[in-house]
Amino acid sequence: MQPLRAAAATAVCFAFPSLAAQLAAPYDHYLIDTGDADGALLHGNLTGDATDELVVFQDSDAEGSERRMAVYRFQGGAWRTIQSAALGDDVIFVDMLHGTETDRLLVFRRDHVQWLNADGWILEPLLSAPSIYNVPPLDVPHVEIARDVNGDERDDILLPDFDGYWVWLQGATPDAAWVGPAKLRAEPTAIAGLRSATYRPRAVYPLDYDGDGHTDLAFWEDERFVVYRAGDDGFDTEPLFVELPVEFGSDDFAVSFGIGGNRDANKDRVMLYAVDDYNGDGIGDLVTNTLMIDGLLDHSTRYDFYFGKRVDGGTAFARAPDTTIESDGIQGPFEHADYDNDGRKDLGMATFDIGIGKIIAALLTGSVRFDVDFYVMQGNAYPTEPNVTKTIKVSFSLRTGSVLSARWMTTGDVTGDGFADLLVPADGRRIEVYPGTGDADLFAEEPSIIAVDFPDTTQAGGVDVADLNGDGRDDILIRFPATDEDATNRVGVVLSR
Repeated sequence: MQPLRAAAATAVCFAFPSLAAQLAAPYDHYLIDTGDADGALLHGNLTGDATDELVVFQDSDAEGSERRMAVYRFQGGAWRTIQSAALGDDVIFVDMLHGTETDRLLVFRRDHVQWLNADGWILEPLLSAPSIYNVPPLDVPHVEIARDVNGDERDDILLPDFDGYWVWLQGATPDAAWVGPAKLRAEPTAIAGLRSATYRPRAVYPLDYDGDGHTDLAFWEDERFVVYRAGDDGFDTEPLFVELPVEFGSDDFAVSFGIGGNRDANKDRVMLYAVDDYNGDGIGDLVTNTLMIDGLLDHSTRYDFYFGKRVDGGTAFARAPDTTIESDGIQGPFEHADYDNDGRKDLGMATFDIGIGKIIAALLTGSVRFDVDFYVMQGNAYPTEPNVTKTIKVSFSLRTGSVLSARWMTTGDVTGDGFADLLVPADGRRIEVYPGTGDADLFAEEPSIIAVDFPDTTQAGGVDVADLNGDGRDDILIRFPATDEDATNRVGVVLSR
């Protein structure tokens, strides 16, 4: 194999030792100048170093600029470029495969997956199979095909095809033989246009359907689940067909707006939202989302939770929901986690309450506020009102509608006590940390502070929280886009020490 075409590069990286006021675990912050790199940002332990490397991608454009990638390593108290290379124009997407000792950057070209060997930075062949992904885009997207499907803490690979998924299970080490592939058949959904069709792979729902301790894989098709049972050596290729007592029209969680002309028409839109163990009893639960529409500005949202029960060696759901979350406006997923460590999943939901006043305020100010509501499951039920509500403001361009400054909010354990903390930027100079309390209050009333020196404009969706150095405390990655004042893209790293 020929190595990737490398070019010598030096990262422009500034380190700022910061005082984490009132925060027991100190953090330093770093600002990495990534130049024109404006694409995906991945992290993984590619070399066996103590801290994950960062991989930043530069997209192409309509003028045919070169797509590139750069790898940054934390050494000597700074983030330094250790590899910079061009990507071929046939790369379709990238992903990160996590293993037990090191990770692997995956590069997908038509019909085959390669991995980046850090010993010489050479792309090596990994797996081959036809796929639903066949056309390279201008950008370098991150498509998640690597995920742990059998619970052994090693990522496996699920590659969607036009008639289902190819599934490979990772061996004890990345160099060990992979188990598979097995073909799990599940027809993709398709939207036909005038001259083309768009295909979307069926969503994968992992659950232990038969209670044998193995994670089975399910797909929703035509009002039923198609379930492939897992064993010690892989998956059955003949599925079980499980009828569902709940009717819904889609599992594509995309909110659309419309005004029905027929006043008697059914305006409730029911979607399959998730299958997961929400009440902590080891059995998968079914969650639906219902968007209730009564005019352009009159919306409400309901999430219904159907707890799974063991029946005749399988999983069954009752016709009536066991608990419900309902809100005025459009309520979308923020994140779910076990905030209080009681074994049950708690929820954070972003709520957009659309009204004439909100629209006028947005047009006048170029910004919109929305609430993030947190619900804590107690006694196998979510409360009718949220336990905690926080507000976020997002600024946008009145001319183009694009987001100019996204005030982000997320959770992560930066205190290292095992409870999720709420992270909110006050401005480019500090991040407020509301420590987790481990009870129904979720977060402390008064924040601690992580001092930073970052730009004020954050890329929408450009925040990631992960433990980069394996010390049990989460670190923070933030994307800062090029602006009129600063023509380069940058990545902010808040790293524990």
